[in-house]
Amino acid sequence: MSATSSSRIIRFSVFEVNLQTGELRRRGQKVKLQEQPFQVLCMLVERPGEVITREELRSRLWPADTFVDFDHGLNAAIKRLRDALGESAETPLFVETLARRGYRFIGNVEIPAAPHSARNRPWQRLFATRNALIVGLVVCTFALLFLYYGHSLRSKAGQPSVIPAVTNRGEKYSPSLSPDGQQLAFTWNGGSGSQFSIYVKLIGTEELLRLTKQAPIDFNPVWSPDGRYIAFCRIQKGENGIYIIPAIGGAERRVREAHWEEQDFDDVLWLGGRLSWSPDGKVLALSDRPSRNEQSSIFLLSLDSLEARRLTSPSRTGGDFNPAFSPDGRTLAFNRGLSIYTVPVSGGEEQYLSSGAQYGWGLAWTPDGRDIVFAQAGFLANAGWLWKISARGGDPERLQFGQGGIEPSIRGNRLVYSRQELNLNIWRRKLDSLLSAGPPDRIISSTRMESGPQYSPDGSKIAFESTRSGAYEVWICRSDGSDLLQLTHYDSISGTPRWSPNGQQIVFDSRVFGSNGNTDIFVVDSHGGSPRMLTGGASAASSAAVPSWSRNGRWIYFASDRSGRWEVWKMPSTGGSAVQVTHRGGFAAFESLDGKVLYYAKGLNVPGLWRMPTDGGEESELISSLEPGYWGYWAVVEDGIYYLDTTAKPGIAFFNVTTHRTTRVFDLENRPAREAPGLAVSPDKGTILYTQVDALSRDITLVENFR
Repeated sequence: MSATSSSRIIRFSVFEVNLQTGELRRRGQKVKLQEQPFQVLCMLVERPGEVITREELRSRLWPADTFVDFDHGLNAAIKRLRDALGESAETPLFVETLARRGYRFIGNVEIPAAPHSARNRPWQRLFATRNALIVGLVVCTFALLFLYYGHSLRSKAGQPSVIPAVTNRGEKYSPSLSPDGQQLAFTWNGGSGSQFSIYVKLIGTEELLRLTKQAPIDFNPVWSPDGRYIAFCRIQKGENGIYIIPAIGGAERRVREAHWEEQDFDDVLWLGGRLSWSPDGKVLALSDRPSRNEQSSIFLLSLDSLEARRLTSPSRTGGDFNPAFSPDGRTLAFNRGLSIYTVPVSGGEEQYLSSGAQYGWGLAWTPDGRDIVFAQAGFLANAGWLWKISARGGDPERLQFGQGGIEPSIRGNRLVYSRQELNLNIWRRKLDSLLSAGPPDRIISSTRMESGPQYSPDGSKIAFESTRSGAYEVWICRSDGSDLLQLTHYDSISGTPRWSPNGQQIVFDSRVFGSNGNTDIFVVDSHGGSPRMLTGGASAASSAAVPSWSRNGRWIYFASDRSGRWEVWKMPSTGGSAVQVTHRGGFAAFESLDGKVLYYAKGLNVPGLWRMPTDGGEESELISSLEPGYWGYWAVVEDGIYYLDTTAKPGIAFFNVTTHRTTRVFDLENRPAREAPGLAVSPDKGTILYTQVDALSRDITLVENFR
């Protein structure tokens, strides 16, 4: 659809584009927009739903003989356009980015019909017979209008509508619709604090029923098929497990003990669902570890015998979670790591459906059992969206609604999901000595996400990752937080920057190609320029992430799953073949200052910090208390290692590598950021930088007339 010469006005949402006068108006008020962003908007709204390639934009905005930094110019034009429209790359309302391809307009475009012209006739020619004809035409017209508007209203009434469902202050998780779609169960911390309980509300009202009141963490409520009971998960010392309680309140009973622990808090609330109730009411599908040292698998718990049958046995890091019964109860969908699978409930061959770097945020079947709705989201549910994929496999399809959405639940023509807003910032403390620190100071902050700080070798600059430009990009600034400079402009997910020993280059990872969901390693000059890719590319079947330099600058270490699980590899810093370093699991790695020892964590699900000689040899565990998922919260200095200690209140501790003694240095003011690089120490050991969550909120959203 495109605008014709007779229709020079295009409307979408509250905006109006006048192609003839070159104006953008919002609710009638003119919006200031420069020429190039306006030209981009015109190309997008003239072809809604189509991909406008970067090459097309180049040819329209800049003639062939024009010399310009195209990438920077186009990114700047898109940013100004998004500012004018009140959106961001993370949460697009109208302009969707397709990495390295172009952009697509995803709003609903309305092109008003051109006004009809009518020839004037002399009043003298109006005879009685014509008057009768006009009366008949008027009657017919009203009849047609009545039929049209009646159909229009019925059609509009059947269109999906998105409305808030639960907006109480605080963190709300795992929404679950009752079988009749009239009630909503969810997890809530009551407005603040770390205790989470199960609540139920009737949709359309504000009255809440609190079902559980005792445990530190109750989560993941699911309804029985008759709507009389709710099963949920509990984390409480000595009482971990799955419980069932009447939906109207009453006595609860535990039906299975579980191996969840309190340090799993972020996993169970921020990422993985653990329960699904079968349509016949006889079985609960659950995700749990077979033992404390194993990754999660899917089990089927008989509610008659309370015996559990193991259904899946993952071989890759990440575990199995988010079980979801199909409407007929014959098939179970689940996440394995960040991939989507199905498996027959009776047992049998698993079917791989799709995978992506951000696919582990919840699953729900459509009522006809044909499709699975899932959430795709970035780090800590940032910039989420709802998608669907056929239960037989194929290409995922993005839903028209579901912006910011994760944790979908569907009953009939209603869908609910969670929507999260998160703010991370980088803080600083002066180290009075190895074992004491001064007061906190927020050094790099915005309303978005700031994480992954790393000092340059001379201590004069800081590299970090930030979403302040719309997507995760690599930035640098002075050591006091001033003079910020954006190094990458991929409009994707780029981060974990690490300086070369001479300070001239920065290595980082990025999902710039995006289509396969994998990450690759890049190097960029620390003064700016075009990054150089070292690994993989769009055709690679594995990921490479979380890089670092050897102390002599000859090697770059990185984590890769090319062997079937995450291990540490290394490759020449100038490019070349990679060599596997670890063989029992490994993720984020740093060399000791003398280059003789390699320290590394083991990723998302294995605790501890490990070490091995850089010239080869056996590994040994150095710090057992580093929690899984906090692979980026440690920093190597000459005498030892600073790391995140969560044995009590989260804080920073120092481990002396010679004496093996651990000393608490300071407590964090707020929650640490899971799955993020979060700690750095200046070369002179005088300052420590750390990332923490300064604001977190989640609301629950309802979609009526979901189809």
